[in-house]
Amino acid sequence: MADQAQGSVRSLQGLTAILAALCLALFAWIYAGFVTAFRNAAGQQMLDARIGGYEQGDVIAMVRYLKDHPDLAAILHSMYLGPELVFPLVRAGLLFCLMRLIGPGGFFFGRPLPPGATTVIFCLPVFYGVVDYAENIAGLMLYPPAMPSDSTVTLLSSVLPIIVRLKFLTLVVTVILLARFAIFRYLSPDGSRPS
Repeated sequence: MADQAQGSVRSLQGLTAILAALCLALFAWIYAGFVTAFRNAAGQQMLDARIGGYEQGDVIAMVRYLKDHPDLAAILHSMYLGPELVFPLVRAGLLFCLMRLIGPGGFFFGRPLPPGATTVIFCLPVFYGVVDYAENIAGLMLYPPAMPSDSTVTLLSSVLPIIVRLKFLTLVVTVILLARFAIFRYLSPDGSRPS
C-alpha cells in the first residue's frame, strides 16, 4: 500500500515536472515569437503583455490600431490560435498538480480547514484556466480579422479589463495559497510526506 502511494506521488511529481517544462517552453514561444515581434513592429506592448492591466479605452484604441495594421493583427491572431490554445490548459494543470502535491491543509483563524474550502481551493486553478480562455476568446472576437459590430466592441472592451483582473487575481490567490500550504507542510512534524 505504501509502495502504491509512493508510486502515485512520483507519477504526480513527473507530471508536474512535464507541465512545468511545457509552461516554460510555451511562455518562451509566446514571448519570443509574438510579444517581442509585436512590440518591435508596433513600438508598443500588446494588451496581453501588460501586467498592470488595461482599461476600456486601451482596448478600443487597440482595435482601431489593429484595423490599420493588419500585419500586427495577424501576429496577435496567430498567438491566440497557436500557443495560447494550449498555454492556459497547461498552466492550470500545473497549478492543480502543485496544489495536489502540496495538499491544502492547516488552520485558518485557529480552526482546521473545512472540506468545502479544500474543494474551492482545488477549483481555483480550473477557474483560472477558464478565465484565461475567456480572455483569449474575447480577443479573437474583438481584434481583426474579426469584424465586430460597434455594440460588440463596446461590450467586449468593457468586459475584457474585468476578465484580465479576475485572471490575475485568481493566479495571485492560487500562488499565495500554494506558498502558505507549502510552508505549513514544511513546518508540520510530518511535513516531508506529500499528500
